[in-house]
Amino acid sequence: MINIFLCGNDRMFDGFLISTLSIARHTDESLNVILLTMDRTEQDARFVAINDEQAAVIENALKKYNKDSKVKVINCDELFREQFEKGKNLTTHYTPYIFLRLLVDLIPEMPDKALYIDTDIVAYQDIKEFYNMDIGDYELTASLDYLGRNAINPKYINSGVLIMNIKKIRETGSFIKAREICKTKKMLLPDQTAIYKCCKILRVPDKYNEQKRRRKDTVLRHFSMQLHPFFPCNIKPWHIEKLHDIYKIYDLDDVLEEYRAIKFEAQDKGIINF
Repeated sequence: MINIFLCGNDRMFDGFLISTLSIARHTDESLNVILLTMDRTEQDARFVAINDEQAAVIENALKKYNKDSKVKVINCDELFREQFEKGKNLTTHYTPYIFLRLLVDLIPEMPDKALYIDTDIVAYQDIKEFYNMDIGDYELTASLDYLGRNAINPKYINSGVLIMNIKKIRETGSFIKAREICKTKKMLLPDQTAIYKCCKILRVPDKYNEQKRRRKDTVLRHFSMQLHPFFPCNIKPWHIEKLHDIYKIYDLDDVLEEYRAIKFEAQDKGIINF
């Protein structure tokens, strides 16, 4: 079984489904998917926690590929308020859900090892070999950041794909330090920079978090912000028309066709309303 976790609210249903569906279609392993969520409607009316019924839609989709796959929702409302309320980075370019991954050492249900992925990640190959990588005493793995390696530091990492050695993180207390930095210091990329500064990181090839374009060996592609060709472009896998018209990407159409059918059915049943 491969342990995977993602973070977000119900508006990230599209990303939750596309990301995990693309992984399930390329591996014979069962997936144990954990969705870390919370309600922050006091901050933004759109910040509604994903619920068990919505998670069940994703689970049923994954079970078509392996009957033992499962999806679980963990609500982090209280834990987040405990750790981050009144922090200096609650209102940034990103939503507060970016910080949920920094709580994994405090969540008893989290396994000793898990793959964290952003909701704009898609798989083109089996992730089994990557997941089973021996990371020894490292706390996590990460690829270099495509833009940050030139603009910030040659060793600066992208935190969109991380194999987390949660057992080790609990032992070292590195996420305690990371949370403290995020609470007390205003930063442009707070969660990512905190991880970069506080953790012992095993750097892995770009093919495990390819942020520019698909290559022959790409395992996981990250649809992060990029320059296309000279202006910022932030097209996600669920922006299907833009994916076709601007990026000229059609190699995800099989996944996206399945995703749309599942989403339309969930909308018809009133499980999601967006």
